[in-house]
Amino acid sequence: MNELKSLLIERFAPHKDLCDRTVAMYVATLARFADFLGREPTIDDLDDLVVAKFLRWRRVTQHSKWKLIGPASLAKDSAQLRTIWNWLAKKRATKSDGTLIEFPDYARPKVPKPVPKAFKAEELAQLVATGRRRKGTIGKRPAAWYWPTKIMAMFQTGERIGAVLEIRWSEVDLINCTLTFLAANRKGHRETTTRPITPDLAKMLANQQGQPNERVWPWLDDREPLSIYPSLKVLCRTAKVPYKPYHAIRKATASYLKRAGISARKQLGHSSEEMAETHYYDETITGRESNLEYLPDLTVTPKPRPPEKP
Repeated sequence: MNELKSLLIERFAPHKDLCDRTVAMYVATLARFADFLGREPTIDDLDDLVVAKFLRWRRVTQHSKWKLIGPASLAKDSAQLRTIWNWLAKKRATKSDGTLIEFPDYARPKVPKPVPKAFKAEELAQLVATGRRRKGTIGKRPAAWYWPTKIMAMFQTGERIGAVLEIRWSEVDLINCTLTFLAANRKGHRETTTRPITPDLAKMLANQQGQPNERVWPWLDDREPLSIYPSLKVLCRTAKVPYKPYHAIRKATASYLKRAGISARKQLGHSSEEMAETHYYDETITGRESNLEYLPDLTVTPKPRPPEKP
């Protein structure tokens, strides 16, 4: 077994207990690596110079329909290749010529400090209203129920899209108005958390209550977990709301809590306030603290000092 995709699916993913969505992201990175090489990448392609050239190619030539890929996407590709590479090196895997794989030593892409961009409350309200008018079904649920309840649940709990999609009816308490997110379905897989929801949302959920083991918000096709993002783009376009990814809903939760004077650290499940400050608080919502409030006005002529006593 020499192809990286086969190694990823058959050995690396089970060994690391990766979820389907994470595996899909790794597969997407390997697909771009294959585009660069003109063939499926193998263990032999884990070479510092080859990967450095691939990342440069990704940065200057690879782009979405509208723009070049961002630094964060480039860093993701780099990190995922490095993670597989390190794992193979630790396992003392060998190349086709029998030599051991060395650990990676190529430069990591530089990622500028992000400027958090969250959905505004009015934008989310517009998405909810537009979702109520959607036709058809999603995973046997009416789309007009699916979209409003999922968006409201994400905003009220501040949970990530991955954990929301995995929640089942056995973890929904419609009487006490709570959603419980199991540690196995949350990032880090360490802490189970219970979040309150409004009675109105609980009432909406009750209209489509399913069997205890059924997912509350099943997706169209578990084989295509990343298709949740184009679907949100369609909803945003229909609602005439600028597109942002699902994570911008979580950032909105954090930003509105911050604006109310409440640290979102606990709600987000972070160990420090610094993480929320750096990655989640949108200053267009929270407001920006200005040092100018504490500096003297230089346009005001100061009063003359009294003469010093001899």
